[in-house]
Amino acid sequence: MARRALNFPQALTALIQLKIEDGQELIFDVVRKKWLVCTPEEWVRQHAVQYLVALGYSIHHIQIESGLKTGFNTKRSDIIANSNGKPEVLVECKAPEVALSQKTFNQAFNYNYTIGAPLIWLTNGLQNLYWDCKESKQLEQLPA
Repeated sequence: MARRALNFPQALTALIQLKIEDGQELIFDVVRKKWLVCTPEEWVRQHAVQYLVALGYSIHHIQIESGLKTGFNTKRSDIIANSNGKPEVLVECKAPEVALSQKTFNQAFNYNYTIGAPLIWLTNGLQNLYWDCKESKQLEQLPA
C-alpha cells in the first residue's frame, strides 16, 4: 500500500518495516518491539522515533504512549525521549492530514505540565514545530 511521503530524511523511511498480514498493513514498532496496524498517526510516530535515534537518543530511553495523569484524567503521550534518567523531549504526533493547531499545542503543553520535559516537538510528518520550554521560544530544529 502506498504511504504518504513525509518531511523526514528518506534514509529514515528506509529503516521502517512494513508488512501485509490478513490484508492489513502493519508497521513494526521498534520501541515496543511489536507489529501494529499502520495508521497515518503510527506512520508519523515511527518516523519520529527513527529521527530521535538519528539525533542520538537511545532507543532504550524512548517511551511510546506512556500513561500520564492530568487532573482526574489519564492520557497517553505519543513519545517521550529521556536523557540521564529525565524526560528531555515530549513528542506529540498527529496524522499528516491533521493540522498542527493551537489545540495541538495546548494538548502537548498540558501533557508536559505533568512530565516537565524541557523540549516539545509537535509533528504531523509534514510540519514540525519545536519548542524550548525553559526559554519559552520556538526553535528551528530539535537539538541533538
